[in-house]
Amino acid sequence: MNKVPIRSGNEFIDWLFDFCVKILIWLADLFGVSYHTINIWIFCVIWPIFTIILIVIIFRQRKKIRELGN
Repeated sequence: MNKVPIRSGNEFIDWLFDFCVKILIWLADLFGVSYHTINIWIFCVIWPIFTIILIVIIFRQRKKIRELGN
């Protein structure tokens, strides 16, 4: 069966997606893991942890701003 890649119709979106996939493949090769493993690490482990850290920073900054306003 011949698999034809699905394209969005937007050249920039297609280029960006392909570029990101190449980066994931490069990272997988660099760390000696599979594409799927690096994908899981980035999007299911690292990104959520990073997001939680940023939310904590935002709340701390809001608290400091309120304290300075008083």
